[in-house]
Amino acid sequence: MINDFLKKYQEELNSDRIQLKEDIDLLETKIKEESKFLSLLEESNESYFKEFTPRDINAKNNEKAAEIRLSLENLNSEMNDKLQQMRFFDARIVEINALLSNTAVINRPSKKQNLVNDDVNNDLDSTKSLKDTLLLIKDFVVLDPYRAKLELEKLISLL
Repeated sequence: MINDFLKKYQEELNSDRIQLKEDIDLLETKIKEESKFLSLLEESNESYFKEFTPRDINAKNNEKAAEIRLSLENLNSEMNDKLQQMRFFDARIVEINALLSNTAVINRPSKKQNLVNDDVNNDLDSTKSLKDTLLLIKDFVVLDPYRAKLELEKLISLL
């Protein structure tokens, strides 16, 4: 049940990440286009005759360049937000992959789980068996702390 939820959440994150990647690519294209247009406007403003004329020759170009600079600032801030969202999605996907791999290991029936149940129920009198059982429970502490706690409580109740 938890695996299903994690897989569904992982799929949603991946689809959101793909959409975000497309948005980032579109923003990069817009930024490049605006930057090239701005450089063309600034280049046209650098006329050789500018110093010799008493009036502003390219007033419209200057206004348009100012608008494009403002637009570029907005696009760059939007790009930073999108990149931050991308880092968030990447981090969540890595966490979910780790959780899925851990739950897959925990949910897989193992010989250790069967040994713990058999040892606790059948051979509590033997010290060696008790030691083996505790060692197996110790392995559960890392993989599945809740399961380890249950096994320890079961062991304590039988003593």
